[in-house]
Amino acid sequence: MEGIPIIKSLLSFFLFLSNYAEEEGQTNETALNHMKEFCTIKDTINELYERIEIEAGSITQDQKYFADYLYGVKNFKPWMDEAEAVAKTTLVKPEKLEDALALLETVKSFEAACSGNKGKLDGAAESRSKMEKQTKADNEVETLNSRWNIVKKTADERVTKVQELCNTWSELQAVTENLTKTITDIPGSNLPDVAALEGIFKQFKEINGKKMSLLSVI
Repeated sequence: MEGIPIIKSLLSFFLFLSNYAEEEGQTNETALNHMKEFCTIKDTINELYERIEIEAGSITQDQKYFADYLYGVKNFKPWMDEAEAVAKTTLVKPEKLEDALALLETVKSFEAACSGNKGKLDGAAESRSKMEKQTKADNEVETLNSRWNIVKKTADERVTKVQELCNTWSELQAVTENLTKTITDIPGSNLPDVAALEGIFKQFKEINGKKMSLLSVI
């Protein structure tokens, strides 16, 4: 640390004292005491300088982490606002199976976007957590996490409901085709299987009722 200006200026004085400490074989106590004081001051200044360098490095790194945190939050907020608007918008009830399947793709895409964008928020949280000296600024990650959880819950529920609707509708379509074929075949049959027809019709009513119930909560 001899390169520190204040140390450099004192070194010449130290050299003078070291030469003056012994004159003509005699020890100069005053000079020796000054040399000891100089060494103490030098050590104290060096220690202080090292601490300042460490502190400065810490601040610089913390500033970088805080900047990363702010960047992550800034990039996440616009999507969060849009996602909340989508989550609050009522879904259009499908009128046919094709519409339901298209709706399923839409809600799946939204759920995937929820999961994908969470990385931005997690990155911001990680950057802030790495800071040695925590800032007093409000931690927006906590609030944004709560908002994200609400939207993600809605997204998951929609995927589950629409997926079940599509499965039920597909099953209903198969039963309807079977029922139609059975009824169409009756005129050409010598002995129509009435019991089988009634069973298919009962199945149709049950599945159709389930479909209508699922539609009501979409």
